[in-house]
Amino acid sequence: MLAEKSPYINSAYQHLQVISRDKEKRLEYEAREKAVRDHNQMMKEARERGMQEGRREGRRESIIEVAENFIKLGLGTAEISKGTGLSENEIEGLRKKMK
Repeated sequence: MLAEKSPYINSAYQHLQVISRDKEKRLEYEAREKAVRDHNQMMKEARERGMQEGRREGRRESIIEVAENFIKLGLGTAEISKGTGLSENEIEGLRKKMK
């Protein structure tokens, strides 16, 4: 038996034997396991949302950097808008900020 070869597995097996005998302890154990799984899933989803938000912010920063470079090159507002997807108001705001 695997439990005989590993002290960790043996300890878990002994714990399981105790829990299995007592219905209340088994229910507590199952509730704890569910809470751990729920927490892990929540953390995974939060991490994924954070990564998506970070990618969006990074893309936005890159677009602004390109627009600023276009402004330095002397391109017109309408051209920059077409090239970057930023609104003309956003580009004018960048122009003011860069002065």
